[in-house]
Amino acid sequence: MRISRVAIATTVLAGATAVGFGLATGTALADSDEKLPINTFGDIAVDAVHQRVFVSDPTSGNIVATNYQGHEATQMTGFAGVNGLALSADSSVLYAAVSGGHRIAAIATDTLTETASYPVGDTVTIRDVVGPISGKLWFSTIGANVGTGTIGSVDLATSAVAVHDARADGVGLYSTPEISTGAGAPGLIVLTDTDTTSGDSVVYDVSSGAADLKLAAEVFGEFTSDVAISGDGAELIQAGYNGSHRIAISDGTKTAAYTSLNHFGGVEVAADGRVALSLRGASVFGTQDVYVFQPGATTPERTFKLPSVAGSYNRPEVVGRGLAWEPGGSRIFAVAEGDGTQNNYWLYTLNDSDPVEPDPTTVSPSPSTSTPSPGPTETNSPERLQPTIWLTAPATATRGQALTITGTINANWPLPAGKELALWRHDVETTSGPSFGGVATTDANGEFRFTNTPPAGGEVTYEVVFEGDADYYPATASAVVQVSRTTPGLTLDKNKTVNAYGATVTFTATLGTTYKNRVVEIWADPYGSDQANRLLKRATVNSAGKVAASFKLTRNTTLTARFTGDARYAPRTVTSVAYTKVAVNTKVTKHFKTKKIGSVSYYVVRTTKDPHFVTTMTAYPNRFHRIVIQRYKNGKWTAFESATIGLDAYGVSEAWITGYYPAGQRFRVRAEYGNSPYSDKINATTYGAWRYYTYEK
Repeated sequence: MRISRVAIATTVLAGATAVGFGLATGTALADSDEKLPINTFGDIAVDAVHQRVFVSDPTSGNIVATNYQGHEATQMTGFAGVNGLALSADSSVLYAAVSGGHRIAAIATDTLTETASYPVGDTVTIRDVVGPISGKLWFSTIGANVGTGTIGSVDLATSAVAVHDARADGVGLYSTPEISTGAGAPGLIVLTDTDTTSGDSVVYDVSSGAADLKLAAEVFGEFTSDVAISGDGAELIQAGYNGSHRIAISDGTKTAAYTSLNHFGGVEVAADGRVALSLRGASVFGTQDVYVFQPGATTPERTFKLPSVAGSYNRPEVVGRGLAWEPGGSRIFAVAEGDGTQNNYWLYTLNDSDPVEPDPTTVSPSPSTSTPSPGPTETNSPERLQPTIWLTAPATATRGQALTITGTINANWPLPAGKELALWRHDVETTSGPSFGGVATTDANGEFRFTNTPPAGGEVTYEVVFEGDADYYPATASAVVQVSRTTPGLTLDKNKTVNAYGATVTFTATLGTTYKNRVVEIWADPYGSDQANRLLKRATVNSAGKVAASFKLTRNTTLTARFTGDARYAPRTVTSVAYTKVAVNTKVTKHFKTKKIGSVSYYVVRTTKDPHFVTTMTAYPNRFHRIVIQRYKNGKWTAFESATIGLDAYGVSEAWITGYYPAGQRFRVRAEYGNSPYSDKINATTYGAWRYYTYEK
């Protein structure tokens, strides 16, 4: 007789022997670095669609956009006190918390222009922003008294603002908190006090549209530097100068983490669960600057050392919140501050597959800054001078209300009084054509001004044209003003529905009142980098404002409804996520017959044999699942054994259970996807059907 030892043995077939994470082991320098044109650092956001990095500068009120290597920098101005940044799910909109304006700005990432503004109230403090989640932007704020740090929201459909009363939950952060979210738990928001020694973190579930308290935890007796949600969504990873911890979101259980390291500055978790940690004072303490760990690992997979830069006594130090993963990729971006000089901030790109870029690149002018024309290319004659026109225009304006633009024209000295300049306006409805009326005339200082009421919203360009005369060559200049538009109502149904594998589902978008444009696009973006976002339908809505499109679901899919806007209504994008189960089936083999016990069919295995289980599941690279076995004991099914198993390239795995089991014992087995720390997030959690087996001699 064989020894009665219980064990599950598994065969991981070809193609499923390990999880690939795209980082080689070892220590490396940054692949590229570039100085940032900022005075202070607020936040960083990475746009994988346009391959841009956004960095906010609270002191100057600017947002800087660069490419992945820190080049081709563009400064967007007019965001006083801007701090937190957040990208929409499709990376089409960058949201910025503008504390000086008590508002959240929406910026189109393709044009780098502000398209909408969401005021939160003149008495509401705003520091950080995330979302959209459940159709709302969520921001951090604080009341008039200390200890009242909490969360607020702006409804994107109605612009309604709500501030959550944390006192009703029995919590309240001492200062205005920072906000964290994570791909592993898309409905959770973490508020963290990084300004005091309490180290408090509060977790809210906002998936319903309201803030539901899940956890309130105090971690350190020292300052907390940064917090992130683990890749499986089950824990907080909280890092501070004196150490780091993992905190279970379910019950607040706290355990020390990464105990071989100290002096943490930041933590960031990739969508696949990899953890990046930055250390403060790395050059002083003789450590590396950035460490990367696999999920659950305590030994780093790779470390990075930042190179020194001119003007710094030591290597630059990664600032708090200065780490960001490339969404769906392996690049890590780090904003570091050098010592010795002011305004010494650098963007480092780590693990860059394509680091070669021209360097340096001149900083581009702000989109709201006028660009003077160089005039004709012919050589100036002594009789004619080349003038230059400079314009000063407001960055934003309200549609239907008058705005004023001033300017100066000179050619080494101001042009004489009485020179006439033609005025043109180009907007979404008037891209060319006659001037909007009249001319501007210079005064004795070469200065002029004019007033206009823009009838259309969006990007409006004002152009001033000097036609030239016997003494001066022609010259032109233009300035761009972002004119407000009403945010239209737009919804997309079936958000967070769970669907069967292979189901064809119809999604309906509903558009509210607009001016002229009634066309809506519906896009489908299945999870995973191997499938591209695709246009399902572009059509004019019907009389009820609706347009529908159908899509066959094989994995979780983000559906997007997009309205491109018109002269009076702003562009609007809304999303829904349709969760999709996998197709799964488990067979029991090595049996010699089947029989029914009651109404249930059982596979019958000899007591001298080991039952063999073959699971077939929707294939995906490096996919894992759990095999779960229960035993019938004392009149009920109880947990017996489980194991995590990899699937091969065809979606097949094998497992068997060894040991001796007396005749008559009953068991059941099934495959489960999506509830293991190693599971990918491509499909929704799926439980296969139970298969029943028993033993006979």
